[in-house]
Amino acid sequence: EVINSGQYLTGGRLFGPFMSPNLTPDQYGRPAGLTFWEFKNVIRTGLDPDGPRDPLPPLLQVMPWPVYAKMSYLDLRAIYEYLRAIPPRADNPAPGP
Repeated sequence: EVINSGQYLTGGRLFGPFMSPNLTPDQYGRPAGLTFWEFKNVIRTGLDPDGPRDPLPPLLQVMPWPVYAKMSYLDLRAIYEYLRAIPPRADNPAPGP
């Protein structure tokens, strides 16, 4: 299998009527515009940091957070640092501060 390392874990993918959030760094180097502690909370709870979007609940619809919630602190930190190190997706810019 060949993995697209330039877009691995970056988000911005369509899943039926839902699009996964862009997880690439914003202009401050924060993945999805989130601090590590905000990122950790989103991954552990599945709650959308932008809040509910009527009529959808505040859960991130395409993120398998029940599995990610069991990841260790070090695993989550490694994913966060990886996402900080990749270039932003030009076709789906990350949110600002």
